[in-house]
Amino acid sequence: LKLQRKKKISTTHNHYDTLDNISAKILMIKPTSIASISRTRTREMLILSESDVRRCFPVSAAIAANRKALASLRKDGDGGAKVPTRIGLPYHASGGSSGSSSSAADWTLFKPAAYYPPRGKPMENAESSDRKEEEVLMGMKLISIRSNNPKLNKPMVPGTVMLVHAETGIVSAIVAATYLTAARTAAGSAIATEAAMANHPSGKDAFTLVVFGAGLQAEMHIKAIKHVVNVNKIVIVNRTLERAENLKNDLLKNNSDGVVESAKTLSPVTDISTRLLSDDVGVCNALKDADIIATTTNACNPLFPGEWPKQGCHINGVGSYTPLMSEVDDELVKRCEVIIDTKEALEVGDLSCMKGDDAHQNCIGLIGDIISGDLVVGKRRDDPNESKIDCTFYKSVGTAIQDVFSAQAAYEYAFEHNIGRSVEM
Repeated sequence: LKLQRKKKISTTHNHYDTLDNISAKILMIKPTSIASISRTRTREMLILSESDVRRCFPVSAAIAANRKALASLRKDGDGGAKVPTRIGLPYHASGGSSGSSSSAADWTLFKPAAYYPPRGKPMENAESSDRKEEEVLMGMKLISIRSNNPKLNKPMVPGTVMLVHAETGIVSAIVAATYLTAARTAAGSAIATEAAMANHPSGKDAFTLVVFGAGLQAEMHIKAIKHVVNVNKIVIVNRTLERAENLKNDLLKNNSDGVVESAKTLSPVTDISTRLLSDDVGVCNALKDADIIATTTNACNPLFPGEWPKQGCHINGVGSYTPLMSEVDDELVKRCEVIIDTKEALEVGDLSCMKGDDAHQNCIGLIGDIISGDLVVGKRRDDPNESKIDCTFYKSVGTAIQDVFSAQAAYEYAFEHNIGRSVEM
């Protein structure tokens, strides 16, 4: 009977397979593919709140996820990231159309991204346990600016990430993204700081960190940076002393990021002080002692003169995101080897002086190329013949591929530990 069935199938049409061949092909399917299909059929859409994301995405996870995300963005374009141009929709509080109101518009931005694993190239710097067959990642960040929200006791910049299962096209998760955005941004700065401070000419084994701002971004930058380098002194600079003191007290009370970290254990920082931004003498003295600076504000004008930071300092600038916003001045930028997260960072006000071929020589390239080992930061800073370059500057504006990698990491942890709310669509 088996032989008759085989013969019938093989002669019915010459491109049909025999039962034995069909069985063989089924057995040749990779176990990971079968597992993937099984997971897809059993998973419902998962909703993760802000508190859920905090549980699922500690600093160590943020750094690991964003090392992969930023490594996927390369100058040669072969890192696997696909980040289309974002779509922006204006909104006027008066309720009029985009052209019918004289009031300034708020915005809602749609930022899609995907990661396609490069064939034959394992993810750079991945741990051995991560060097398994990678999956295609897809998602979109939806982020809005609503200037009236603080009056409604809502965040002024609410954000959400939607993840899509690439194989089926089904939405797999809706992830709250206020904390996630701060964590992924700070993770990028920490990765850049780690690279800049490696083999630092000062020979120091502990560093002073000065942070401008006292909000969530400032908090996450402190936690992320001290996760990768040994920080023994922190100075918080803010427009109001009350918020700076509140952040200081929170840091002293919770001198870890609340989870057991897998990275090297660094000593808790107890030397934390605050300064008013208007205190020029206090801020100047802090910057002359700073090894690392992070600017995390929405300032439109430079926060300090460019000659104040000392030679060898590394600066992370994350607050500005338009051509009219600058947290640092031209003088500081001209002193620095400049690293960027994406080419869009070159359009921001901080780097407005970098126009023309000569000015662009200061920009050594993308953080993704540094992670991959194609670039090394600090060569010009440490070169005695480079009298004009004595600092390093990482300028980031953020990218949706970071949001997708970060949300995916939080989602996977939540699924494994039964965190969040499942919804059947």
